[in-house]
Amino acid sequence: MRRPAAERDLRDRLDSPPGIAPPPPATGTLRRLMAMALDLAMIAGWAVVAAVVGLVARSSGLDFGSPRVADAFAFVTLVAPATLTFAWQESSTRQATFAKRHMGLRVVDRAGRRLSLPRSLTRSVVKFLPWQLAHTAVFALIADPESMGMVALSITAQVVVVGSVLVMTLDPQHRALHDWVAGTRVVGPALP
Repeated sequence: MRRPAAERDLRDRLDSPPGIAPPPPATGTLRRLMAMALDLAMIAGWAVVAAVVGLVARSSGLDFGSPRVADAFAFVTLVAPATLTFAWQESSTRQATFAKRHMGLRVVDRAGRRLSLPRSLTRSVVKFLPWQLAHTAVFALIADPESMGMVALSITAQVVVVGSVLVMTLDPQHRALHDWVAGTRVVGPALP
């Protein structure tokens, strides 16, 4: 049985070395999911911009006939910018994406400290890797709908995302897969 929050906070204080504050408490799953939805809405807005850039590029003669070209274009205009933006924002002094800040959340390391850029980049790469794998599979499946390898890749990417949300829901500190890999967690409240 899980200990009540007040008992966990007391235990954290008792377990902390003298003179060092315990890490801030983890935030709940619902707040994280709401922040995730806001982040995804902003990414969708950026995807519209990327689509317009793609249409302009196509009208200028760029041929997206190859799945590799389309996948590379999606990576350069959407996945890489999202990954780098999240890494930069979460390692900044505000320690959060715009959506996390709006929800009063911030990302910290295991000790409750601000993330270094490499740690934040690791977190973002692990978070967005399934997205990139799904793009790769979809573009390949458009060219060859019977590619079982790409069907498996697409399903695997989706299972990783669903599994990460499930892990976040079940973990007492509400850490998703990318938090486990990077040694991070999401806490509240956000810094001003």
